[in-house]
Amino acid sequence: MDNLSKLKSMKPGAGQALPERSLVTKELLADSTGNSLPLVVKPRFKGVSLTDWIGSNKGEFDADLLKYGALLLRGFGIEHLEDFGQFVASFKSEPLTYMFRSSPRHELDKAVKNVYNSTTYPREERINLHNESSYSRSWGMKIIFCCLVVADEGGETPLADSRKVLADVPPGIVAKFRARGVMYRRKLIRDMGMSWQEVFQTDDKAVVDHVCKLNNIRYKFVSDNYLEIEWVKKAVYHHPASGEETWFNHVFFFNKYARYEELGLELEEAAPSGLIHSDTLYGDGTAIGVDEYLAIKEAYRKNTVALPYQQGDILFLDNMLVAHGRNPYKGSRTVATAIIEPASDL
Repeated sequence: MDNLSKLKSMKPGAGQALPERSLVTKELLADSTGNSLPLVVKPRFKGVSLTDWIGSNKGEFDADLLKYGALLLRGFGIEHLEDFGQFVASFKSEPLTYMFRSSPRHELDKAVKNVYNSTTYPREERINLHNESSYSRSWGMKIIFCCLVVADEGGETPLADSRKVLADVPPGIVAKFRARGVMYRRKLIRDMGMSWQEVFQTDDKAVVDHVCKLNNIRYKFVSDNYLEIEWVKKAVYHHPASGEETWFNHVFFFNKYARYEELGLELEEAAPSGLIHSDTLYGDGTAIGVDEYLAIKEAYRKNTVALPYQQGDILFLDNMLVAHGRNPYKGSRTVATAIIEPASDL
């Protein structure tokens, strides 16, 4: 009889039975920056069912997620997309369709509904930290990643606690965002970045009109394949469960200076407008200055953690508490992702 079978067979009369949570170990890892994230959960014995353990310890699992914001579930025998799909399905929250897109994605297998590749963004490019769909009126509370194929080099999913990021953004900048909100502007042009057809997942302008009116988004069709959109949201939110304030926005991700850096341009340069397809401003339309952009970038950098993937890793994030990105990589890499538990400020 193996150790797991022995553990499960223990009766109260034969000594004190071990509680279900003893089937796993937990460790909070600190990287070279001294940041501690995520909480790593591993099976104590081979054969522990991840879904069964979570099902028996849901309160503990939820409490850990709320405290740390990110859990790395490692060594539970997740080998195939179907395994991950079954894990996601166990949460009884239908994975959300990826709408109002900020990056290109596709379903990895039509048989595993709404489980996507994490992104098709070029492997040599870095994806800046962000909270998934925080620019949208609707988002998912939880985002789950599963590494099915580990990159030869790089390809980590860096994380940053959005509560700590908020604390490290200079108070004067935060105060301006509290008072004014954040304005998002995007130019959606076919064959030049993301098209409006990809972002809205439709070829029908009437659908775009409906979505924009529903979400209080100002829009203008410059031509059949060129759409400009603009809207204002909060930049600082209270988490609905913990009540904590969190830096929940795409201020950094969509800002024009992030695109400058991607293109290797000096931040003081005036970039051709055709190269800049998104920008963020204060909610009254006032520009975010270079120094302010760099201060926000530094708040992310200070709190960023990146751990190498192992095959079968599941990274489970509270989307409002922890931001994520993607490091450049070499070789093949397959990271599946699903978003669950819809939320909205409509």
